[in-house]
Amino acid sequence: MNKQHLFILLTFTVMIVGLLFTQPNRSTIPYYKNLDSSVQYVGDEECAACHADIYNSFIRTGMGRSFYPAGNAEAIEDFKNNAPIYDANNNFFYKASLQEGNIIQTEYRINAAGEKIHELNRGADYVMGSGNHNRTYVTVQNGFVKELPLTWYVDKKKWDLSPGYHTTNMRFFRPIVEECMHCHNSFTDFEPNSQNKYNTPLPHGIGCERCHGPGRLHVQSRIDNKNELKGNIDYTIVNPKHLPFQEQLDVCQQCHLQGEISVFQPDKRSTDFRPGIQLSSVKSIFMEKNQKPNEFRIASHAERLAKSACFQQSGSLTCITCHNPHVPVQEHSRRSFNDNCLACHDPQTLIVKNIENHKQDSDCVKCHMTQSGTADIPHVNFTDHKIQIPKRIQPTTTPISGRIYNAPIELVNFFTKEKSPNAIQTGIAYVRYFESRHQHKDYLIKAIAMLKESLQENDHQIAGWYHLGRAYHLTGDLKNAESAYYQTIAQDPNHTLAFAQLGVLAFADERLTQARSSFRRSINSYPYNPVVWNNYGHALLFSDSTNAALAAYTMAISLDPDYANAFNNRGELLLYKQTELSKGKNDFLSCLALDPDHIFALHNMSNIALLEEDLENAERFALQALTINSDFVPAYGTLATVFQRQGRLDEAKRVLSRIIKLDKNNADARKILDSLRD
Repeated sequence: MNKQHLFILLTFTVMIVGLLFTQPNRSTIPYYKNLDSSVQYVGDEECAACHADIYNSFIRTGMGRSFYPAGNAEAIEDFKNNAPIYDANNNFFYKASLQEGNIIQTEYRINAAGEKIHELNRGADYVMGSGNHNRTYVTVQNGFVKELPLTWYVDKKKWDLSPGYHTTNMRFFRPIVEECMHCHNSFTDFEPNSQNKYNTPLPHGIGCERCHGPGRLHVQSRIDNKNELKGNIDYTIVNPKHLPFQEQLDVCQQCHLQGEISVFQPDKRSTDFRPGIQLSSVKSIFMEKNQKPNEFRIASHAERLAKSACFQQSGSLTCITCHNPHVPVQEHSRRSFNDNCLACHDPQTLIVKNIENHKQDSDCVKCHMTQSGTADIPHVNFTDHKIQIPKRIQPTTTPISGRIYNAPIELVNFFTKEKSPNAIQTGIAYVRYFESRHQHKDYLIKAIAMLKESLQENDHQIAGWYHLGRAYHLTGDLKNAESAYYQTIAQDPNHTLAFAQLGVLAFADERLTQARSSFRRSINSYPYNPVVWNNYGHALLFSDSTNAALAAYTMAISLDPDYANAFNNRGELLLYKQTELSKGKNDFLSCLALDPDHIFALHNMSNIALLEEDLENAERFALQALTINSDFVPAYGTLATVFQRQGRLDEAKRVLSRIIKLDKNNADARKILDSLRD
């Protein structure tokens, strides 16, 4: 078994510290009592008991319908007249169907003869998205929440690959991370050290407390008949309309200010934001400095509004100037939006100035807030929230994930702009941007310079040290990477991801004792990461602890039954170490059911076919592996064996020559080839 091909490099990049918010931002005047961390959330049902009319209206809004069980979804999709969606990059077809009331998505592949040679099905457990513009579907396994590959696009009434999937098809396995869940749902019980594990059941949609803060104190004051009013303000619960300008904006900006990358402040996470504090005290949001003028995204409302002269000059224009968040946008008349414009812009003045088409009943929004496609979501027609004088500029709709980068972009913090940027936060942003968007080495070079210098002055920055380690790791500077990971652990002795990365480095350097120790310490601090269990299995296997390695691989699979690599690795152990051919074969088939292009599982199946004297299938699996990588030497070795046994000696010589061309030091291939020439 080849150590190189077994090992799976960890790619988690977000260091999340599970500390709760403890001190509110006292700059907010007046101070709301429910900002204290001791105040608990109560759920929408408590709010509905006293505010039934508002609640019944809100649950019809896009926010109120942002996340819900698939079985509760109103049927708006077309499951009958939908042709399969073909992903030419990966040679997969996708089809959505309704089976006994359940939404099922099917992935399959057909061969040249039209025969189905692969099929994988997943049911939707939840729907993410209101259905105003699209619906995306998610599945939950052991608390791991994953996105499905097809989305229903309402504006075009069609199925297509989910956003981002045209470029990077993650199939049924795209993780729904905490930030994503945070803006599509109420507060969830997220496992802070995981990537996408949540304690279930999940809540159903964005709730009242997302904008008003936790409600326990407010509810209790009503139960106790305590009057907490001072003037017309109740300080037991936040009403955004009473907040100062910036804090009022931040209630909406927590989800409607997308940017390129968000970086949390030290010891902060999504749930630390509470209405009434400034969002910048929780996280920095980085934008592309030289973004194309008319490029906007599905969740860039606040960014685009901030570019508007109306916003910049008014000093009081916020989201709720035009939007009543308790009322579905479809129930706002166009006239109501236009009346907000006329509250500042006197049409008589515009007429006097002889400005064309400006009348009392003119449609301001139609001309000054144009609709078009967005840069990140296909097949939608969305309102650009930059209020501007119409120009003949076509909106930019090239998908962000499909953008061709000619040079690295510059990131700037939305909140600070050019003023004294936080170099540690910016350095982290560049590392994360490299890993998630654009793998240009200049991002890492810039990040290393920023982080290295800033950490000398302010070394107690756990996330800074961890991401410096990642930057060094990704550039191949493993010595400095290891040093930075140790600095991370010096400040956080239970930093599970730093221990996991140290295990990766030690294993690659054949320091097996250290690798085992690092993986074990990572598991001790967080036992639910299947990737770490899998890698721990490698370290045990190469230390000749076969039974312990088998248990580690099995744990990885039990945590994530979709983990194809773990099935292959366990299968190799069973086949090559314990000569359990049948059990190994079952694991390889399970791996290929999840990933039909898993080249090592294909090779292992060809080896099993050789052992079973099934030369036809041995050849078939080997040839299939070579369609994935035409330089894959082990597959040529299998073919050479097959051809020798079948007496196809000229073909055997050809593939042996190919092996020697690819691997000049392959003595076995030379010896066999020489014997065939004699």
